[in-house]
Amino acid sequence: MRVGLLGGSFNPPHEGHMHISLAALKALDLDAVWWLVTPKNPIKSINPQPLEERMRLCRDLVDHPKVLISDIEKDLGTNITYFTVRKLKDNFPNTQFVWISGMDNARNLHRWNHWQRLLQEVPMLHLTRNPAKSLVQACPLRMLRTQKHVFIDRGSRLPLDPGTTYWMMQKKMVDISSTEIRENPVKYQELRRRKLL
Repeated sequence: MRVGLLGGSFNPPHEGHMHISLAALKALDLDAVWWLVTPKNPIKSINPQPLEERMRLCRDLVDHPKVLISDIEKDLGTNITYFTVRKLKDNFPNTQFVWISGMDNARNLHRWNHWQRLLQEVPMLHLTRNPAKSLVQACPLRMLRTQKHVFIDRGSRLPLDPGTTYWMMQKKMVDISSTEIRENPVKYQELRRRKLL
């Protein structure tokens, strides 16, 4: 199987997470995307809602047979992506994984624990937003010479080789974040009511 991993706090989950998941399914012809709802994000100081509540919110939002909600990090005893990926590969040896994220995570990947080792374990797919090319060129990850960088603008069954970063050029993006929702829930509910998200 070819599985995309979308990890995070999902505090709260929103349409942007769903958009990234669907785009990744198409971009790399994936069999599934697993949402890895982490018990605690090690690089964020904010305490999220309880894991059970975030899992419930994810399940309420997702209505797609190929997008699966998981709290497997709790069972694996990990919350650092590198160790999570290593354990997933051990537990699912016949599965090819790819880490998927938006541009914000790509720009901050160099701050993650063991990030260079992570790149040698699993390929990455980052969905970019406008101005895509300039954002990618300024990304610290882009400057890592040991990484193979591939720009894609349409779906294909590309190889999921570690040491490869795919940059998916998106024409349409959902402009919302969990932080914005927490800071202004009334605005978010109004946008959803008017179907602008």
